[in-house]
Amino acid sequence: MKKLLLIGTLTISSIFVFAQKSEVPYAWLAGSWTGDGFGGVSEELWSEPAVDGTMMGTYRHYKGDGSLNFYEFMIMDSTGLRLKHFNPDLVGWETKEDFVHFKAIEFTKDKIILKGLVFERKSDTEMEILLDLKDGDKKWTEVFKMTRQ
Repeated sequence: MKKLLLIGTLTISSIFVFAQKSEVPYAWLAGSWTGDGFGGVSEELWSEPAVDGTMMGTYRHYKGDGSLNFYEFMIMDSTGLRLKHFNPDLVGWETKEDFVHFKAIEFTKDKIILKGLVFERKSDTEMEILLDLKDGDKKWTEVFKMTRQ
């Protein structure tokens, strides 16, 4: 009887967790992605969503010559994307308390639209990332074409 109760409880818990995760509109981002961007190679890894919908991610960029350029640690949730940058020696770009926040605008079936950043699923194995950048008066959009590994 105790075994049946335990199995039943675990099954119900699993269904509850799966139902919550499947409702996370950006869950399709989970996995390992590689592609281009900034004239080099980009790698992005995203966890499955936690029960509260939070996903964590990491990003690594290599320059065109193959040398490591920088890292990012990222958190995606219903408020958008928060991240911190790090040099190859793990010295942070932002202050201890500071981070970059791309605020959520809209989540659709195939798009994560944030202020200044868009993730668009092109297929189950391809996505495009559009990052708005500014340097003084110069503005441009960096395009990353990513493939799921």
